Amino acid sequence: MKILKYNLSIIAFFMSLSIFGQQSKKMTDKFFPDPDIEMNTPSFSKKGIAGYKEMMGFINEKISGKDNVSLSYIGKTQKDVDIPTIIFKSDAPKVKVMFSARIHGDEPAGTEGLLLLIDKLLSDPELQALRKNMDIAILPMVNIDGGERMDRRTSNGLDLNRDLTKLETPESVVFREFLNKFSPDVYIDFHEYNPFRADYLKMETSGVSGFADVMFLYCENPNYPKSLSGLFAEKFLPEYQSALKANNLTYYKYFAPSKVKGEIVLNIGAASPRSTSSGVGLTNALSMLIEVRGEGMEKISFRRRTYTSFLIALTTLKESLKNSDLIKEKVKEAANTFNDIVVTEKRKTEVRKIPFIDIGKNELVEIEMPVRDVSDRTPDIVRKRPEYYAILPQYETVANKLIQLGLKVEKLDEEKMVNAESYHIKDVQKSNTKFEGFYEQIVTTEIKEQQVKLPKGTFLINMRQKNSNLAAVVLEPEAENGFVRYNVFSIENLTELPIYRIIK
Repeated sequence: MKILKYNLSIIAFFMSLSIFGQQSKKMTDKFFPDPDIEMNTPSFSKKGIAGYKEMMGFINEKISGKDNVSLSYIGKTQKDVDIPTIIFKSDAPKVKVMFSARIHGDEPAGTEGLLLLIDKLLSDPELQALRKNMDIAILPMVNIDGGERMDRRTSNGLDLNRDLTKLETPESVVFREFLNKFSPDVYIDFHEYNPFRADYLKMETSGVSGFADVMFLYCENPNYPKSLSGLFAEKFLPEYQSALKANNLTYYKYFAPSKVKGEIVLNIGAASPRSTSSGVGLTNALSMLIEVRGEGMEKISFRRRTYTSFLIALTTLKESLKNSDLIKEKVKEAANTFNDIVVTEKRKTEVRKIPFIDIGKNELVEIEMPVRDVSDRTPDIVRKRPEYYAILPQYETVANKLIQLGLKVEKLDEEKMVNAESYHIKDVQKSNTKFEGFYEQIVTTEIKEQQVKLPKGTFLINMRQKNSNLAAVVLEPEAENGFVRYNVFSIENLTELPIYRIIK
């Protein structure tokens, strides 16, 4: 009977964590007090989180009668709801900046922070130089269907931030279309992270919590031009850190736990083009995903979370304007880069001390644990960048997805014999579990140089164009987020892939 009572008390404890946002008042008071800042955005005039209609009412009220700002729609959700974008247009823009939020529907602070930014850009005289000297696009709620029910996923059950290469949802398709059209120099995507993940609650005696108000997830794909990653590290990151410190807000590089042979391992950083930080970065933009501490916490510390999002957005605009000439120079330099392609990388695991909040002690602690940092990976498969990729005519679906990714795709107007590299399949394995509803095709190939007769209508992708790095990471068959792995190419019964590399 005592054991039963004990078990019930443990269950009740963890249920209470879930019900009340998992954060005690003493933790909130000590580590995450709300700032004493007035906010007039819609969620602060009601008990819960403002929905789509309230957001749109706020936007229409704020922009009504204002010059050089407009509301338009990039497309519709699966439930036929218009996805809004607010564009501040300059007569002579020095730089173009794009913000998005609510790609995950249950992460509302980014939306609220961008609404606050819209209000301040329209009402604060000190910010008018930002409006006059740059083009700004703001997408405050991309996954509206998920947002209306506070659900991470879209209506068809897919995660938008895992779909930016496969493009299986209408929301990701129209997002890409708008991104290609607006072509930002700087892009920031606002998310929230869960500081009370199940793995964290098993650590130490009483569990631990993520401590950082902000976690930075910047583009670290190995094919991301160094001119851009260096610029971000030198000019933007220090200013974010300074602004956060000045407001008693904490930060860290993004990490998330995974299980490796039953042991919790922290993955630090990310390089996957299926999500926004790298998926947009590989279009030759300065790109970052911001994770604010708050997923699953309802309105606990919501003013703090909103202000944190706003502060990052405002700092981004200020630094973009201050460094506009340098940004343009580095973006142009990146577009002219023609490097070898890193297809896969090797991971290294090491032990580091990572800061957390001990829930029982209500203290900041450091815990030694294994980590795998993306910045410490080493190249594994590296291939010479071709002048062109060629795809056989029957794979029009693949060509269309490349066009949706912002690539120019040409067609052969007659049959042509070329010297090319072909991919010969050595091994195919299916993933053990499904990813976003499908089993991944994990292939090993061997490159062979041969004469290939390309039929009329063969699709050609020139690798000296703006988004060519995206072509590389989806067309190389071993790539972790590529079209072969993601079943865009059906390779059943094939010994040679219908993709060719034309080196000269």
